[in-house]
Amino acid sequence: MNLPNRLLAASLALPLALAACGDEPADRFDGDEGSGSGAHQTVRSDLARDTTPDATAEEMAALARGNHELTLDLYRAQTADSSDNAMLSTLSIRAAFAMVYMGARGETATQMADVLRYDADADRFATAFNALDLALSSRNDAGDGDELDPVELHMANAFWGQTGYEWDPAYLDTLAVNFGAGIEAVDFDTDAELARTTINTWVEDRTRDRIVDLLPEGSIDASTAAVLTNAIYFKAPWATKFDENLTRAGDFTTLGGDTVEAQLMSAMEHHGYAEGDGWQALEMTFRQDELSMVFILPDAGTFADFEASLDADQLAGIVDGLESGLVDVTIPKFEFETGFTLSQTLIAMGMDVPFSGAADLSGMLPGGGLFIDEAYHKTFIAVDETGAEAAAATAVVVGETSVPMPDAEFIADRPFVFGIRDRETDVWLFFGRVTDPS
Repeated sequence: MNLPNRLLAASLALPLALAACGDEPADRFDGDEGSGSGAHQTVRSDLARDTTPDATAEEMAALARGNHELTLDLYRAQTADSSDNAMLSTLSIRAAFAMVYMGARGETATQMADVLRYDADADRFATAFNALDLALSSRNDAGDGDELDPVELHMANAFWGQTGYEWDPAYLDTLAVNFGAGIEAVDFDTDAELARTTINTWVEDRTRDRIVDLLPEGSIDASTAAVLTNAIYFKAPWATKFDENLTRAGDFTTLGGDTVEAQLMSAMEHHGYAEGDGWQALEMTFRQDELSMVFILPDAGTFADFEASLDADQLAGIVDGLESGLVDVTIPKFEFETGFTLSQTLIAMGMDVPFSGAADLSGMLPGGGLFIDEAYHKTFIAVDETGAEAAAATAVVVGETSVPMPDAEFIADRPFVFGIRDRETDVWLFFGRVTDPS
């Protein structure tokens, strides 16, 4: 597939069901409903979003650190019994669960904070997360419609609740002020399938159709009380682009030791580079240099051991050690998508109460009676050299006029780890591995 730029998207949905031991919410209302399509109406607080949250530097650093740690926990869980390509967006996962966390109480809130690395002070966490979302939205740049391609990074949140439920007004305020969201009222009771397709369409619209059918058939029914969704869409051109004419077919050694044919892109340019005991790392920035893609290449035959030992401190050290140098780069074009559920992983990590009848989400709905039924996560990624026309000219000119000795070579012809990060906030947006680009 020939893409105009790099595209990534991730989204997650958390269906909330009525607990078997809980009471049916007694209060229905005919309150004011906001805008919406024929399939849903929006109910939201009158409060505006806080566009100047007072998050401290320490809170932002803790938010990024928690993202690092949870990323590696979930990455290990996803890749433990598989040799396939893999990717996840911890940011999307944390965003969707954060809306649940705002309504969690007691042990439910404690377990969510511990496992998902949230601040125990939910209000301060919401403030920091709001600040992060606003910072990431500032990365968007329309380009000039000619030589400069757009940089896009969009994150959207939505709460889909059973129509007529009297959701806690304070909870509605929190959603509006910190998440820019209201409650989209849908009727799970009488037409769960229409609600499912409405939610899936919302996700598809916000990910440019890269995430399709997030909620599979049968994932929601008349017992569903709410579904919380987050969608992230990223699209950006390389700061220094590849020349399509230099792309060649070449061998890539898979995790199992087999050799497959891959389309290998090549360029000799200045990039961030680091190397350590048993690994090399490459950072390629996107236009504006605020966002980047980091590739981590373990020595041949050591991928499994490196992956098993990688922790947040080492990951931070790799990024901190990146220094600009002339690098002879060879990386494969690749494209894949993933999808999985999260309940069993999170329960195993110690978050069992929120997924049980003992859950306390009374901050969302007075009287409680809600629990998390399941969490679905899908991602898509494609990396190629398209849009490299201007950079191709620069790269070809350099290659033809002189052949400088590179400071390093980075030849990713074997399995590697990758991530997309925001350089300003030090938050990983996407994290994964490529074991077979074919």
